[in-house]
Amino acid sequence: MNVPIACSLTDTAARAQLGEWRDLLAESAVETRRTSPTELAFRLRGDLTHLVALVRLSQREKTCCPFFDFSISIESDRATLKVSVPDEAISVLDEFAHLDGI
Repeated sequence: MNVPIACSLTDTAARAQLGEWRDLLAESAVETRRTSPTELAFRLRGDLTHLVALVRLSQREKTCCPFFDFSISIESDRATLKVSVPDEAISVLDEFAHLDGI
């Protein structure tokens, strides 16, 4: 099944949600890596205080932009939020990559 590369939010709501991402990633991520053209990995702060907020915002993003995929990888020494998109949405991920303020 092909998921359209589109957002169901209005421009104003989309800008507001991007602002939420920018603020939350600036507070919760300590490093951003581009693991592939279609995937970003945000290494999260060790205290994980923002984990629930990240999950909830990811769920909201998935509702309006179903082409995004989100996962959290947990290792013994770190947790990572992974964000991926299909090949057709690489330009959207490029914009997302600059939200963390790191």
